[in-house]
Amino acid sequence: MPLGASRFGLLGGVADLGKLELIETQTASADSSVDFIDLATNSYNVYFVTVNDLQTSATSNARIKFSNNNGTSFIASGYQYAFQRGTTGGSFVETNSTSDTRIKMSLLSDTSTGSSGNGYFYLYNLLDSAKYSFTTFQNISSFSDERFAFGSGVLPTAETHNAFQIQPSAGTISGNFSLYGIAES
Repeated sequence: MPLGASRFGLLGGVADLGKLELIETQTASADSSVDFIDLATNSYNVYFVTVNDLQTSATSNARIKFSNNNGTSFIASGYQYAFQRGTTGGSFVETNSTSDTRIKMSLLSDTSTGSSGNGYFYLYNLLDSAKYSFTTFQNISSFSDERFAFGSGVLPTAETHNAFQIQPSAGTISGNFSLYGIAES
């Protein structure tokens, strides 16, 4: 019996754990932010977001905020994050904060031709009122040189967060943003 067939018999059906299920794709064009709202209708424990061709109108980086009221407003304090950034020039920098207005992801862009950022991040426990909401991320940016960053951030408040916002630290934001849920059953 093939392994797949035996697995089917042992589990009593087909399990497709870890499958990415596309929820929504948004294309921003000189917007102040990209908002993903009403996450409770999807009920995933883990979300996955891709960011393609991020561009900003000013030298800026992408940041995340959470909402506990479906995006009517976004929580403006208490975020913590840490990330490591490196450049093709061989420099490495660690950046962190234990009290910020947003989670900084170091996904950089500026107004120069060809400057853009690409990356992805995971969001965990957003809909679990007993746990902290947090993210992990990786990205690369074409800036004055090529840069990479990886890190994580948290809002250390146990409550339901049913929306999140991606915004630039300055100026406007453009690019393609896709939100996926990760199947658990």
